[in-house]
Amino acid sequence: MKLSEQLLVIPPNDAEAILITTLARAMGLPVLTSNQQHGAVLDFEPDIVSKIKKSKCKEVIIVELPGEKTEEKIKKLGVKLTVIDHHHYTGLDRAHGKNGKLLLSSLEQFLKLFKLTDAKLKALKFDPLLVRGIGIMDRGYMWALLDEGYTKKQLARVVDYRDLLVAPTQNPKTEKKKNLAVASAWEKRKKWNGYYIVESKADVQLRPRLSRIVAMKFGKPTSLIVIEHKRKLIYVQESKHAMKLFKAFGGFTFGMDHNWGYRNEPGMKKVGLKEVKAVLEI
Repeated sequence: MKLSEQLLVIPPNDAEAILITTLARAMGLPVLTSNQQHGAVLDFEPDIVSKIKKSKCKEVIIVELPGEKTEEKIKKLGVKLTVIDHHHYTGLDRAHGKNGKLLLSSLEQFLKLFKLTDAKLKALKFDPLLVRGIGIMDRGYMWALLDEGYTKKQLARVVDYRDLLVAPTQNPKTEKKKNLAVASAWEKRKKWNGYYIVESKADVQLRPRLSRIVAMKFGKPTSLIVIEHKRKLIYVQESKHAMKLFKAFGGFTFGMDHNWGYRNEPGMKKVGLKEVKAVLEI
């Protein structure tokens, strides 16, 4: 199928998704971007079915936008539907393949789908080491890069590239405030049962910034309970009990099922530190 007959639907809300979007445009693949942030859902995407119909594409490739109801509507248009994802959502397992094995990251799946070899990436003016590094890092953070044979110097290059990718989406002035808020939250951390508990009431995406602080400080996977009060999110990272939490509360998993998260949406069961501790103590 020709690239012009395909349509990529994606929310470029993190480094991996931004890079997939950038690659797609460099290839000449039509792209429809979503403005939704983390936790994006296809069913919440305005007029998505009519936009796809209007594009007259023959195949829709949807990246990390779960929504089975809308997916069925898209299929009824008579187009081929391809889903790229590697997360586990409430009632929807997109972290594992038909064989039960964990899937590669969305970027790695995208590279495989379009057969983007190192030679092709270079022809598109991309550094294969960095591109594949972003995909590996999204799958298993810095530890996966080291497991894949990246040196510490190469790991640092991937981290710098990740910062470069997300820089256009950030305001330098507010970023400084957010980084200070994260540093303050880390200083106030508490230790419980092998986990560091870190929470913040600031309007900041605490988890990714905190992950970097911890990775640089300890140099190894470190168990965390992260609470973002303002954003109504709670996470447990680098834990062998992530799937236990998922089975107890739903939510979503990431990072090879070693990480779990839950958004306290209105009308949903409230899950806080007390509830999480109760499951982790079992």
